[in-house]
Amino acid sequence: MRRDDAGARQVQAADPAASTWLSANAGSGKTRVLTDRVARLLLGGTEPQRILCLTYTTAAASEMQNRLFRRLGEWAMLPEPKLREALTLLGVDGPVDADTLARARRLFARAIETPGGLKIQTIHSFCAGLLRRFPLEAGVSPDFSELDDRAARLLRESIAEDMAAGGDQAAFDAGVSVIPGEDIAGFLAELCRNRDGFAISVGRDGILAEFGLPAGFDEARLVVETLAPGDGALLRSLLPLLAGGKSTDVTAGGRIAAALALPPGAERLAALEGVFLYGAKAKAGGYTAKTGDFPTKALRDGPAAGIMPQIEALMSRVETGRERRLALAAAEKTHALHRFASAFLPRYEGAATGVATSAKFVPR
Repeated sequence: MRRDDAGARQVQAADPAASTWLSANAGSGKTRVLTDRVARLLLGGTEPQRILCLTYTTAAASEMQNRLFRRLGEWAMLPEPKLREALTLLGVDGPVDADTLARARRLFARAIETPGGLKIQTIHSFCAGLLRRFPLEAGVSPDFSELDDRAARLLRESIAEDMAAGGDQAAFDAGVSVIPGEDIAGFLAELCRNRDGFAISVGRDGILAEFGLPAGFDEARLVVETLAPGDGALLRSLLPLLAGGKSTDVTAGGRIAAALALPPGAERLAALEGVFLYGAKAKAGGYTAKTGDFPTKALRDGPAAGIMPQIEALMSRVETGRERRLALAAAEKTHALHRFASAFLPRYEGAATGVATSAKFVPR
């Protein structure tokens, strides 16, 4: 019987004599290939209790077991020509003799009668079984129970509420500042899944160094580096000139006035960047100073000519300061995340150990 290309590849992947890494799109037949592989192992004489199949979800384990039992049950009842055809499609090459047919018909009963059944499990249930067999070696109580997803979520939220209520409010506030939207449950779950990344404590200066900033760098130092003492007065002297210019000058003057109304910090710098720097898609180059292009030519060459060297020097400093402002913002968020993690994760590990009686087996 000639197989098509897809069928030939599936037969090749289902060959139990080969070690196979299978990757394919959803619905393309991965579960079928795995089921075929187990069926060929059984048909080849492997004892059912010596086969172990691990899946990620309970649904996948159940689906695979159902498919396998359905396949073996069909073999027990198929007429001889149909069974020969099924075994050939499975990958049995050459003539299918009577012994092979008889062996295939007995597989369903053998699988059903196997003590403990076929081992088609999730990774979590397999790990739990190992821990129960070797509790002393694993350092866990023999009567531990796993922490399921729902219980883990409730536990995470309870710990966060305790921190917010005074258990460690400063760390909680730091964590909340970096949570996207209001999805604290998703944030906590993601934090626990990636907790290995917080195993090593990193101080603020270490985080600053990762972003190319010197130790102790903060918003005040950023402002000092970017804005000179006389820049406020310089910008105020520019405002009436802009008010008498073209519409773009008037708009820029309004934005500068709004920036000057903000506290002298990163927020003011960001507002000035919107006036003095080109946008990301500008032909002149993204986030570069509008040197020679701000304000309009009539003002540059006329009423504002006397202060243009200082204005352009300010624009250049704002351009340089933008990169450091963004780096500082990212570093502060990273530091806040580490502060929250250093307070939350030990509580979670300790509480999960009490619930599951094993810190080594907590869903991430």
